[in-house]
Amino acid sequence: MRLPILPVWLKKTFTLVFKICVSTAAIAFVVCNIDLEATWRTMLSANIWLLLAAVGVYAFSQVVSAQRLNTLFRTMPLELGFATNLRLYWLGMFYNFFLPGGVGGDGYKVYFLNRHYRQHVRDLIAVMLTDRVGGLVAIGSYLLLISSTLLDSLDLPFRQFYAFGVPFVLGGFYLFMRFVKRGTLVVFWRTIGYSAAAQGLQMTAAALILFSLSTPSDAIDEYTFLFLVSSIASSIPITLGGIGAREMAFVVGSVYLGTDEGVAVSLSLLFYAVSLVSSLPGIVFVLRPKLIRREQE
Repeated sequence: MRLPILPVWLKKTFTLVFKICVSTAAIAFVVCNIDLEATWRTMLSANIWLLLAAVGVYAFSQVVSAQRLNTLFRTMPLELGFATNLRLYWLGMFYNFFLPGGVGGDGYKVYFLNRHYRQHVRDLIAVMLTDRVGGLVAIGSYLLLISSTLLDSLDLPFRQFYAFGVPFVLGGFYLFMRFVKRGTLVVFWRTIGYSAAAQGLQMTAAALILFSLSTPSDAIDEYTFLFLVSSIASSIPITLGGIGAREMAFVVGSVYLGTDEGVAVSLSLLFYAVSLVSSLPGIVFVLRPKLIRREQE
């Protein structure tokens, strides 16, 4: 007996409802485990100039990420000018914040490049997936390095050897690129470099937020570790655009590392705000998509 095939709209509705429920549950968990009033006071105490600096650093990290994606595009081959690619990337950032699911930006880029540049959807999806995984590889590598060399408060067995796991992470990414789209291997090391630079800039933005909250410098490593863990948690597609997952990772992680939950959640919310502000220029290209392909490169 064959099971009935659900309509596409019903599957999407079920997925959306599921993600909303998970995000709601995660937010409820966070609210029940922090002092909301103290967290609010912590956020209000933030130094506005350092927050603005964090916005600038985060925005620059997105320029680097856009260049990583453009490097992968050129292996298809797809030649996009720097400005055209950056405008398309910024529009994608805006969609990722305001379309349910957090992948709306990638979906639009696939649609746009398929329609205007006659690129195969399968190849575009492979490149987009490689770009996403490249970012996760950088996060995983930084996690191994920080936990091995800097994080004395993390009580894990043999953690001093964790840094030796980085080559294995890179090797896994090499095999992934070979399997998903072999042609991208010619830019393997450039992709790794851009990923490391982009994630390093985001860690710098997080550090600026922490300094804006007058966080002691000797606690920055712990919060940075939690920031990286929360980035992985928010990328798992079981919440609505990562909402709730990042904050929950901070709260749970604070229990093990002994960090202040109010500061941790403040970092999470302020980083979200920084990301949101940085994505707002993308609305220009939502309203006037023809500007993406203008010839002024």
